Amino acid sequence: MASFPIDTFFPHETMRQEQDKLVEDVENALTRGRILLAHAPTGLGKTASALSVALWYALEHKKKIFFLTNRHTQHHIAIETLQKIRNKAGTQFSCVDLIGKRWMCSQEISGLFGVDFTEFCKSVVEKGECEFYITTRDKKGLSVAAQAFVSELKQMGPLHNEEIITLSKERKMCSYEIALALAKDATIIIGDYNYLFNPFVQSTLFKKMDIALEDVIVIVDEAHNLPSRVIDMLSTNLSSYVLKNAVYEAKKFGYNGVIVWLQELMRILTDMTTWTDGTKEKIIQKDIFISAVKKITDYDNLVSELETAADEIRKKQRKSYLGGIANFLLQWLGEDKGFLRFVSERTTKYGPNIVLSYTCLDPSLLTKDIFASVHAGVLMSGTLTPVFMYNDVLGISRGIEKEYPSPFPTENKVSLIIPKTSTKYTLRGDEMYKQIAETCMNVSSLIPGNVALFFPSYDLRDKISYFITSNKKLFWEKSDMSKEEKNVLLNDFRLENEKGGVLLGVTGANFAEGVDLPGNLLNGVIVVGLPLAKPDLKTREVIQYYEDKFRKGWDYGYTFPALNKCFQSAGRCIRSGTDRGAVIYLDERFVWKRYYDCFSREGLIVSVEYEKILKDFFKDS
Repeated sequence: MASFPIDTFFPHETMRQEQDKLVEDVENALTRGRILLAHAPTGLGKTASALSVALWYALEHKKKIFFLTNRHTQHHIAIETLQKIRNKAGTQFSCVDLIGKRWMCSQEISGLFGVDFTEFCKSVVEKGECEFYITTRDKKGLSVAAQAFVSELKQMGPLHNEEIITLSKERKMCSYEIALALAKDATIIIGDYNYLFNPFVQSTLFKKMDIALEDVIVIVDEAHNLPSRVIDMLSTNLSSYVLKNAVYEAKKFGYNGVIVWLQELMRILTDMTTWTDGTKEKIIQKDIFISAVKKITDYDNLVSELETAADEIRKKQRKSYLGGIANFLLQWLGEDKGFLRFVSERTTKYGPNIVLSYTCLDPSLLTKDIFASVHAGVLMSGTLTPVFMYNDVLGISRGIEKEYPSPFPTENKVSLIIPKTSTKYTLRGDEMYKQIAETCMNVSSLIPGNVALFFPSYDLRDKISYFITSNKKLFWEKSDMSKEEKNVLLNDFRLENEKGGVLLGVTGANFAEGVDLPGNLLNGVIVVGLPLAKPDLKTREVIQYYEDKFRKGWDYGYTFPALNKCFQSAGRCIRSGTDRGAVIYLDERFVWKRYYDCFSREGLIVSVEYEKILKDFFKDS
């Protein structure tokens, strides 16, 4: 078989250091029908490598590529890469950039999510009230005008979803239906994880496209996020907050018949909260809840009545709490293996909230069969480490595990562990918070320009930051920031780079991933402490589950996920081959063997004498 034609399909004139090995490994995986798991640091050119080889292979063997990413910015990069390949290779191929149906909708749908949006869309289409859908499809299928429009779009080459939405609106057409029509003949589909890993979305899409998993090459970008995303897809909960709102909703629209049942569901939740050990959480058996419901009414009948009422309510206000409760009751009937059922009580600003949860512990329950069925695939991330963990937890049976070094000059970065303080629970207190704050202030003053501090939680951030004073302007991340608020804060932080600002963020939150601050916009990152999961019921069950399955419970359920968040935060600092910066890990536990073994040793320094190291590194800045 012919090998990958680098001269025509690779989008750039030259390859970066180590990139040739990644290209070779991608080709090897596709030709052998394997799944490549690639830990490839920022700057290696993962997108260009994977897309160019996959496109060449897909055209040769009549396969479809699903390029899946959870970042909208990565959609742009993928489209730009494909445009470059098209121009260089002179090859005609079709591509479509899909985002969620809701985000492509031209209707006024603010505040509608999940089931509520799905039901609203279904309703207006069935009643012939969506002008965009009517223009796009008729009883025979795609309208003549829509078919002509799709042909026009194909000639335009790879288009970003924003362009498809804008052009569709101009024609008064449904951009989602137009995108699906493009997808039917497309070689490459760019989209969110949902398009392959959400069972309902995948089934709908594959049916419309008339393809099978065996025809698919899957590329998963930022693949370290895939396990948690799948777990979220398969998990659901019912809360006293939702039940209270459902009662109000039923009263408002005159569905008095379901109010008694809702009140009984509230009583069932409340009766479960007989706490014995002070933790306010405990496991609930599947049949315990089902039996309690059956004492008040037939279980299936309750679901049916709630769904009927929800359908009618959505016609008037588009969203319905009753529909959410019906959905929970259906999912509660699901499997036990790999799931945890528990009740907990959480304190909120509105008072106590009782939550009954049906939580997935094992993403491989969904991903195993998908990765076994697709033709081949690539999972890639700058923090897919340790690679073997992702192979295990995703249930990949034909994986090829690879790790690549950073292509950036080692002299441009100083990586330093300062084993001086700790956020360990037993050591917390004002004295320790003062020491951490003092070290953060000293390090920040030694790094010119902007510095980002990432803490394990907002609570710890606030307790430590109480003792922080700095000549640099402080920028505070909030837990519930809107997209606009994030952009404003980031832009203000960027503009402060000459004088120097300090971003006070949280590991695993808004600014710890998917944020690019290249050049001198961020010269240092301080990772304060280990963001270990709370040792609550769910964490203990995850640890036990992976202990039983792999004999690696603490690693897979506790240690590795926390360190991955640290490395993600640290990755904000060096984004190109010319960036220079310092990454500081501030906690004595980072040098404990079980944590230290997870660090790349490349240029890593362990020292409490950080002042001289940082002064020497930044002396010419």
